[in-house]
Amino acid sequence: MKTRIISALVAILIFIAVVYFLPPVCFTVAVSVLLAIAAYELTYRNGIVKSRPLFVMSVLFAAVAPFLASAANWEKLYFIFMFVAFATFFAIWLFNYGKLSLVMVETAFFAGAVIPMIFSVIVRIRMMENGEFMILFPFVAAWMTDTGAYFVGSFLGKHKLCEKISPKKTVEGAVGGVVVCILSLIAFAKIMEVNFSMQVEYPLLAIGALVLSVLAQIGDLSFSLIKREYNIKDYGNLFPGHGGVLDRFDSTVFTIPVSFIILVLMGGMV
Repeated sequence: MKTRIISALVAILIFIAVVYFLPPVCFTVAVSVLLAIAAYELTYRNGIVKSRPLFVMSVLFAAVAPFLASAANWEKLYFIFMFVAFATFFAIWLFNYGKLSLVMVETAFFAGAVIPMIFSVIVRIRMMENGEFMILFPFVAAWMTDTGAYFVGSFLGKHKLCEKISPKKTVEGAVGGVVVCILSLIAFAKIMEVNFSMQVEYPLLAIGALVLSVLAQIGDLSFSLIKREYNIKDYGNLFPGHGGVLDRFDSTVFTIPVSFIILVLMGGMV
């Protein structure tokens, strides 16, 4: 527990420094580094992709994605990025036929292109008005869902949610996570409204929070499913006591793009 607390405090301090005291480009660089590590975790570290060329290209593509997200014409660049990654990974398979499998190629593409493309949308949120605070939105949704599900499940949980994938998760905990997420995002929006004179559409926010909470739990279970499939305890050890990048940010892969959509629909809460 001590290790977990110290690790979390260090991570929070680094986050505050990168987001609130360093130039905006440092945030993009930080996201790039995290995604490169995540690609390494999902491919080579855990032995799912036993190919150095696939692993290296996966890491390189993952590192590039956040910088594309910061460009003015990012939507077009995303399409080009996905096609180039798709073609590259299959070309590697073509010239290494018999040594690689479709699962390796798909995993490398997923880790190097799909996850980075989705997660890098956080850079677009950072670029919104008051973006340094808006980027908290998807993380509050994911982590408060997790917190709510843990405590409600611990005290009231009786019915298993997905016992074969995550034995400790319960239906009661899942519902509790949704409720805590909605209340947390409403509180977050209220703080933004009071401090930055933002206009918040609370009915839309409540519906969005419900969707985000459900997606956060799907994200958590999805990455747990991968670990269960390949008998992996933790994806990595970047955060002592917490695991790797994918252990800590699994649910946010699902909440970040939807948070971006919600914030756009709400005019960035302005």
